[in-house]
Amino acid sequence: MNSDLKQLIRLQSIDLSIQEIRARIDKFPAISKALDEKLKSASASLDSAKEKIKSNQANRKKFESEVAAVEAKISKYREQMLNVKTNVEYKGLQHEIEYAQQIIRKTEDEILNLMGDFETLQAAMKTAEAVLKEDQQRVTQERAELEKTNRQDLSALEAYIKERKEIQQAVSEDLLTRYDRVRKARGGIAVSAARDYVCEVCQVRMRPQIFQEVRKNDQLIACDACQRILYSPDNMDHPFEVA
Repeated sequence: MNSDLKQLIRLQSIDLSIQEIRARIDKFPAISKALDEKLKSASASLDSAKEKIKSNQANRKKFESEVAAVEAKISKYREQMLNVKTNVEYKGLQHEIEYAQQIIRKTEDEILNLMGDFETLQAAMKTAEAVLKEDQQRVTQERAELEKTNRQDLSALEAYIKERKEIQQAVSEDLLTRYDRVRKARGGIAVSAARDYVCEVCQVRMRPQIFQEVRKNDQLIACDACQRILYSPDNMDHPFEVA
């Protein structure tokens, strides 16, 4: 097999692997941030549930204090009734007591409503706690897998770049220039397999004579349609590792 062709096939495989790895590495910060946002959202939901419970309890305490204050007024009015000297004064205090009792009943209704809400809020808080705990476990696992993959990608990228430099040293500068020019113009692919008289990338059929020459893998032949360098995967002189 032509040595330059063999090197270019491997170079193409390396470049595609580098492209794929770099795409994953580039996505790493965004995925990591998304995991942080997931926990942030679950934590915010729990904080909101706790704040609602806190507000509920504060309102209950405020209403209970108001009831106690009004009850104290009623007691004061009743003491005053013992010392009144006229019917008008007596009826006036009775009226004040009745009004105060109405306020107490209304306030106690508010307290009962808050007590009913409290049970619902407690259930919501427990649900939020469970969701946060589940998300924390899931995010911890996903982050560990993400960081492991990122470490593997960085290591693989370093190895591929090193191998690419070795291939660059083994291939002529003119050939590398040709390879890079086609690769940049053709979506990152400068080398294509040929099967059944067709360039597998651009899918253009080639002349039978050209295909027979390509099958030999003993020279560099470009596709007439896309200019990619062609090779026959059915006539490799050693197993070809696709990275």
